[in-house]
Amino acid sequence: MGIKQFIICQGFAKKGMQSVMLGAVLNILLDPVFIFLLDLGVKGAAIATVLSQLASCLFVLRFLFGPIPPVRITFGGYSLRTMLRILLTGLTPFVIIAVDNMMIIALNAVLQRYGGPEQGDLLVAAATVAQSFMLVVTMPLDGIAAGTASILGYNLGAGQPKRILEAQKYTLLLSLAYTTTLCLVGLLLAAPFTHIFTPDPQISALAVTVIRIFSIGVIPLAVQYTIVEGLNGMGMMQFSLPLSFFRKAVYFAALFTLPATFGAASTFCAETISDLIPPLVTVLFYRRKLGWIREQALSHRAAQSAKTASMTC
Repeated sequence: MGIKQFIICQGFAKKGMQSVMLGAVLNILLDPVFIFLLDLGVKGAAIATVLSQLASCLFVLRFLFGPIPPVRITFGGYSLRTMLRILLTGLTPFVIIAVDNMMIIALNAVLQRYGGPEQGDLLVAAATVAQSFMLVVTMPLDGIAAGTASILGYNLGAGQPKRILEAQKYTLLLSLAYTTTLCLVGLLLAAPFTHIFTPDPQISALAVTVIRIFSIGVIPLAVQYTIVEGLNGMGMMQFSLPLSFFRKAVYFAALFTLPATFGAASTFCAETISDLIPPLVTVLFYRRKLGWIREQALSHRAAQSAKTASMTC
């Protein structure tokens, strides 16, 4: 998963997709072999997954060690400063994923506490189904937004502010189309989705309600992901990380205050609140920083022009 980005950032998106498809298809083919044919059960599923991931990894390594990519894997000549910049660039998505896992744990704990022995398990089961729906929303959305990170970073270094805005415009439009579609699916077709996970009518009915609550805030996520991932792609972690943290902070604040006042079921509104308020703050912040981003791009262009002129002389 990590080194695949080294391929995508060099303009070989198809190769990156092929590595993912290789692992996915191989996993699908190996699962029945190890689970049923070799009668290994869950252990067989785990073995199939590991082998599939290994095949995908070897595919990526073979490409990166080969002659095709402009920047290949080599050893030696390391720059500590460059390594630190790379680590900082990856810090934002790392922290986001880590905190997202903490949010799920906290949600389950709060539901169990306020739901009690009578409703706790039911609420957690419904939340699990609803979180699966949100993964269908956020994972492709993150892929759409993060996919333009290298384009934005390149155009910032090339001093092309117009291209930065154009790339973000298309990313936002695509993200809005996707989140609008998923919002309608969540509002109108939640019931069939829940039946994939549970035959229990009580869990399914509650999960439908939770998915509809979550769906209310899905569309603004397009703005949040486009701007935060864009800032991260341009190396502006000093902005992307606080904006991401603010959204998490709003979620935790709502998560711990709502059920104490309105009961266990109100816990689910924390997701919607954190999907509505932070994107508005993010938009207002980004509008104030647009001029500064243009200046940064133009300063890069001036630096490149000065460097070229000195080399010519």
